[in-house]
Amino acid sequence: MKRAFTSTLIGFGMLIGLQANLCAQVSESLLFELTTDPRGAALGGSVMADFEDDLHAAAYNPCLLDTNQKNFITLDYVDYFAGIGLATVNIQLTNGKKWKKQVGTRFLNLGQFDGFDGAGNPTGSFNGGENFVYFGASRPINPNNPNWSIGTQSFIGTRSLDREVSAWAGTECFVHGKWPESRTAIGVALTGMGRQWNWKSSQPNGALPYNLQLALTKGFQNAPFTVFLKAQHLETWDLAPPGTYDDTIDPITGEVVQNKTFKFGDQLMRHMNIGVAIKPSSNFQIWTGFDYRRRKELMATDRLSANGLSLGVEFKMGNFDIRMSRSRYHFAGASTHIGLRFNPRQFNKNNRS
Repeated sequence: MKRAFTSTLIGFGMLIGLQANLCAQVSESLLFELTTDPRGAALGGSVMADFEDDLHAAAYNPCLLDTNQKNFITLDYVDYFAGIGLATVNIQLTNGKKWKKQVGTRFLNLGQFDGFDGAGNPTGSFNGGENFVYFGASRPINPNNPNWSIGTQSFIGTRSLDREVSAWAGTECFVHGKWPESRTAIGVALTGMGRQWNWKSSQPNGALPYNLQLALTKGFQNAPFTVFLKAQHLETWDLAPPGTYDDTIDPITGEVVQNKTFKFGDQLMRHMNIGVAIKPSSNFQIWTGFDYRRRKELMATDRLSANGLSLGVEFKMGNFDIRMSRSRYHFAGASTHIGLRFNPRQFNKNNRS
């Protein structure tokens, strides 16, 4: 197992090095940066480590596929801002002897835009969007020790704006360890790694921005809550916008106002997502989370509001598991996440009976 684990870590390093040597990165996509899973959104970001399987979260980490559940489907939708919406459809396939597998699609609707020619004359409206299909699989590193597993997910898709179209392709890699008896899990993930090609457009060729993530999840035997910690975008230490730590000039006195921000702490926290899940019963859960970076970057002067905070719930209704959450980005609004999980074969059985 040690040899396989070491080889996997070496593979991570090679992939990061290869990505760094590609062309300049193109603009990032919400399809990779914003999770559609209501539970992940409520916990501050997509879940990369868990001691319990979860098909919703598996759309972002195939190591979380449930071995005991087959043919289930999850539908997740995000009502973002200004007509922008994201959705994910994930299907767990029949498990093989070694591999757990899934297939799905994720798409982003950017809404409708008004077009104008060079002289400023209207040319009609047009739509924009991004989408891709993916195939993911995971398996234990050592069949005799199912605690450690590896996963991979490949995707192919397009980015379009009117008649401007670019093509995508890429792969993602995962290492996951879980110990249900101690209610502990850890995960390492390299997501969003791929390349964009100019197909029918003037959009640039280049590497898609990737995200190196490290996650720790810890539950407690005698308490009904679980803590989720995740560090993301570890490939870049300083995520703060330029000028964040610069001193300023008082416009009245002209004196230099020293920036008293604790730079190291601020830089560290911009990587962190923190979430707590409370499970009063097997049929009901409550989640809450905090994203420090979101709060700092979308903070309006003198109007902190609740930006950076999120809240969600899950409950069962008949053959459906229903999830809902709200994520606060700015005092001007919040996003709503809705998710369903069901097995179509259950409906066939009910109809037959």
